[in-house]
Amino acid sequence: MTIETVLLPVSDSDEDRLNRLVDAVLEIAAPTGATVVVVHAIPDRDDDTVTTIPAISGGNYPQVLSQPEYDDLLDQYPDHSVDDIVAEHETVQSVTDRLDDAAVEYDVRGAVGDPSEAILELAGEVDADRFVIGGSRRTPTDKAVFGSLSQTLLLEAPCPVTFVHGD
Repeated sequence: MTIETVLLPVSDSDEDRLNRLVDAVLEIAAPTGATVVVVHAIPDRDDDTVTTIPAISGGNYPQVLSQPEYDDLLDQYPDHSVDDIVAEHETVQSVTDRLDDAAVEYDVRGAVGDPSEAILELAGEVDADRFVIGGSRRTPTDKAVFGSLSQTLLLEAPCPVTFVHGD
């Protein structure tokens, strides 16, 4: 199987394993010449939030933005797409800086909606050949109450998944 597209979903919760995630992506993408699609999910329900640092909003500290707040940013900056705003996210920039240094081709995408559904839909759109995802150990109660994006992606991904766990 030829690997042409590697999907790397990232968020602030990946901070402790970000270097290991990028290392795993580079091990796959560099020798195969694959394009890495760096994705950050934006929940579309008002009660869901995402911690982000979009420089476009003028902030230099973590902010919690809901989908309506992202919509406001898009209204404020009509010439910027969701992908443009996601590209300003500090975690995304950390990843793309490393990919630039390694001369690996990449694309930055925002996945709007229920995070697992939006990421899986994007995987189909970009015809992902591999996922590289991060996660951490969770108690059975955490899994039952909060669900698990990583678990959903592991079980429903349309391609092989490389899992990088946190400390």
